[in-house]
Amino acid sequence: MGPGSKSVLTIEGLRVEFDSPHGRVVAVRDAGLSIRPGEIVGLIGESGSGKTLTCRSVIRLVPWPGQISAGEIEFDGRDVLGMTAKELRDLRAHDVGMIYQDPFSSLNPVFRIGDQVAETLRVNLGMGRTEGRTRALELLRDVGIPDPERRALSYPHEFSGGMRQRVMIALATASQPRLLLADEPTTALDVTTQAQILALLMRLREERDIAVLLVSHDFGVIAQVCDRVAVMYGGHIVESGPIAGLYNDAQHPYTRALLDSVPQLESAGRVTRKSVIPGTPPEPTESLTGCVFKPRCRHAQASCDLVSMALEPVSPGHVTACPVRPFAAAEGGQAKRAGAEA
Repeated sequence: MGPGSKSVLTIEGLRVEFDSPHGRVVAVRDAGLSIRPGEIVGLIGESGSGKTLTCRSVIRLVPWPGQISAGEIEFDGRDVLGMTAKELRDLRAHDVGMIYQDPFSSLNPVFRIGDQVAETLRVNLGMGRTEGRTRALELLRDVGIPDPERRALSYPHEFSGGMRQRVMIALATASQPRLLLADEPTTALDVTTQAQILALLMRLREERDIAVLLVSHDFGVIAQVCDRVAVMYGGHIVESGPIAGLYNDAQHPYTRALLDSVPQLESAGRVTRKSVIPGTPPEPTESLTGCVFKPRCRHAQASCDLVSMALEPVSPGHVTACPVRPFAAAEGGQAKRAGAEA
């Protein structure tokens, strides 16, 4: 995939709202991102920042009573928000796969694993019973399920969390989709299993040129596999760019605070956390003016009340919603990563 490759997914000005007893609540505000074929883009932020809603909006699975009230979503040049019910079913069945956060609740507990994968193939691809079962075993083998002939006869509760997640990846990629939405696929897994799942996603990307939107709250996970990352807070994308650029030259205080909160392994074998982010994320019902991160930001200024949250360029492909840019160096406009305070 070259840098000029056309995006398989483009989101612009996305706005997701919910009706509540307190009135209309805006959960995602003017969010935008794009993904090219063969690219893994991370979407990171704390719980409640709007990551999952942004991810679900791609295939119009925003839970009721939520609704997409504004914006554009294009998949391979097609208007997703304007699709008919049939077109949307085809999109979900053939073009876009989704891995949900909790694989146990996503699998039917009373059906065997092999039957669930085979049924997906029959419904989405029209395969016959024998062909579907043969292909199901191939998919289970492809995602690293050992002895798939035997394990296909197991029920979900007989699988570990990592094995269930592998089954979900098999289901999500069964129809050879061009885009994979992975919503916190490594949550609640041990470090070793996390690494295996991430390695599997990278292998699928390389072998099938599949595009991946990886949702996570963990910068350590994002850094391992992503080409680019979008940082989300309070429903807004507050910074976006190549992963190396954000690690070495983060320009939004929230991005820097996330980076500085990642646990570090010291030479003595002790794990330490450089800092924590003070306060709590805003509630969707809160009405904030200016920068949404201002109440928790150590670098807040009076001018932050006037910030529009529009993204401004820092370098090619790197944008931020913070016009103050407290980490910019006096010369050259580059951030001083070492010793900077979150």
